Amino acid sequence: MLEKEINITTTPGFDNAKITDYIEPISAHVVIGMNVFKDFFSGITDIFGGNSGTYEITLATIHEKVLNKLKKKAYSIGANSIVGLKIDNDEIAAQGKSMIMVTATGTAVKANFPEKKSEILDRKLERIDFNYLDILIIKKRYLERAKENKLNINDAFWGFVKQNEIPELSEYILNRLGRLVIDSKDYVDVINKYKSNSIEYFTSIDAEIAVQQLYGKLKEDINEDFRMAIIEIIKEGKLIDYGRIIELIKHNDFTVKKSGVSICSSHKTNYDSSDIMLIKEIIATIPLVLTQRGSKSTKKKMLSSKEIDVWICECNKENEINDVFCVRCGNDIFGFKKDTFNPTKLTDLLGNKLDVLTQILK
Repeated sequence: MLEKEINITTTPGFDNAKITDYIEPISAHVVIGMNVFKDFFSGITDIFGGNSGTYEITLATIHEKVLNKLKKKAYSIGANSIVGLKIDNDEIAAQGKSMIMVTATGTAVKANFPEKKSEILDRKLERIDFNYLDILIIKKRYLERAKENKLNINDAFWGFVKQNEIPELSEYILNRLGRLVIDSKDYVDVINKYKSNSIEYFTSIDAEIAVQQLYGKLKEDINEDFRMAIIEIIKEGKLIDYGRIIELIKHNDFTVKKSGVSICSSHKTNYDSSDIMLIKEIIATIPLVLTQRGSKSTKKKMLSSKEIDVWICECNKENEINDVFCVRCGNDIFGFKKDTFNPTKLTDLLGNKLDVLTQILK
């Protein structure tokens, strides 16, 4: 299921479902300045022209934001529903500024719902808030400009897509990152700012859509700097998906395999029992698909008939057997650099993680 499909109710349970597991109480918070949305809409004159600063966010829109955060938290711990929902609104002041803090609390649970023969995913609404209508209009315009490749990615754009969690622009944002990394290699600050915004964006949208875009791009023949940027987004955003990592490690392209190893060395936000089987599969897969790319051999010692052991790197450089890394290219016998995770290190790391998870998870 997707995060947006989390069921939620203010009551202790659902009439049409049986709760099978009470996981834990959860909460989410949104703290927002009184004028932040007024300021935001003032900054998007590139879309409408003129001054849109008269718009102010409604409390209902803030509630929708905090509910989405609560659903993300429930999804991340393996729940499919939230019961006992409660929302509190508090006005707080800090450094002379007035703000609203909205807190949503509830209990994350697993519930069995009867299967529906049909679901209307894009149902028509009976009424719509004017602020939400403006959001849809802006979204439509952004999508049109992205299709025409004329979209200006500025602070107003990032604020909008992160705040409103617009997944439809994920492919465009990722492709723009690729062009930026390739065309603007000397503008480190610009690239870092884009990557930072991308991390926040991909962790704001539905996790399944985010990992589909990011991991899918890693399977393509892309620039190495672009590849490293995507890996950074995945690791910093903790968008670790062991099932997709297995696909990367099993890929025919060695560069893609290395991407899987690098990502797998990072932590997920949280773990459940399903990760145990996936980690076991990764440990079993590593020696089958990440074999030695160099070869071991012997040679005669200079001015002697005695033979000594050597290993030959895939770059054809002959190295002494005690040299872990090639003196020419810097790779080890598996094709990995000194400062990266290699198959041996990854197997040890996953083995330790597996031992602990097996002990503490149901």
